[in-house]
Amino acid sequence: MTLDELLDEGFGLDVEAQWGAGFLPGRYVPGEPSWAWTGLVTPWLDGAEALLDLGTGEGGVLAGLPNLPRLTVATEEWLATVPAAARTLLPKGIHLVVCGGGQENTEPDLPPRDGLPFRDASYDVVLSRHEAFDPAEVRRVLKPGGVFVTQQVGSGETASVRALCGLAADPTESWDLAEAVRQTEAGGLTVIGSGEERPTSTFTDVAALIGYLRGIPWSVPELDRNSLRPAFGKLHAQGPFQAVSHRFWLTARA
Repeated sequence: MTLDELLDEGFGLDVEAQWGAGFLPGRYVPGEPSWAWTGLVTPWLDGAEALLDLGTGEGGVLAGLPNLPRLTVATEEWLATVPAAARTLLPKGIHLVVCGGGQENTEPDLPPRDGLPFRDASYDVVLSRHEAFDPAEVRRVLKPGGVFVTQQVGSGETASVRALCGLAADPTESWDLAEAVRQTEAGGLTVIGSGEERPTSTFTDVAALIGYLRGIPWSVPELDRNSLRPAFGKLHAQGPFQAVSHRFWLTARA
């Protein structure tokens, strides 16, 4: 395909209709860390009576976990994703609550958001996979001794894709394991396990990169076909290109 055909495809993708639609599976191959989300979560489900999943997306990851508690609740804020989440979760008896997530961990100066719409000490386990979280709110809704498990996308990933576009990294954004541990413990939780890795991701073409960036618009707000065309042209000329997939996780106890 020519550069213009790839630009047409990338900017024409309907990334609003379904989360991940712009990622073009097989053409965007994310780097996978050495751990698996299921492996991080499953040990804490045995004996749990109530679980909360923050920012469930389309719900498929939550629905795929084994031995879900009898009371399992998911939240989702992005309205475009809610119908897919409902189709996935409701038939399995998983409750879906449409509400905002936590304060953005990388933008603490934004106006405070409403808390989670759940009573104190309601859940044995709270999960947050690639979703912002308010540690104090997580602690509030956890039962004493309850466990919080999160996997996050670090700022090294944003810096990497911005570099592909010929753009500088945002010097104010630093979201990594050390910062997440600091925020989590400041919120009253005790971190009991963690890990961080930066595997390599591959894009086969610029349409896959553009679709990826449009799916996470906060990473490159300057995304524009004309102004970034020179950078896209260089990437197109070199063929498949790589970026960093920055992932970290932590487990904490209330």
